Amino acid sequence: MDISSALAAVSTGDALRQAVGITLLGKVQDTQAAQAAVMLQDFAAAQHPNLGKTLDIRI
Repeated sequence: MDISSALAAVSTGDALRQAVGITLLGKVQDTQAAQAAVMLQDFAAAQHPNLGKTLDIRI
């Protein structure tokens, strides 16, 4: 058994795992960004139209 080919196979597996992990992380970040944008749109749409136009102050 050639040790260098065994080491190459092990390092190739690690590189593949790393590449898959990086791709998965990118997809998760994209999903989170999309969910945050939807949440902000929903929050903006839920605001009362007269919110902040008057103040109720008692002295």
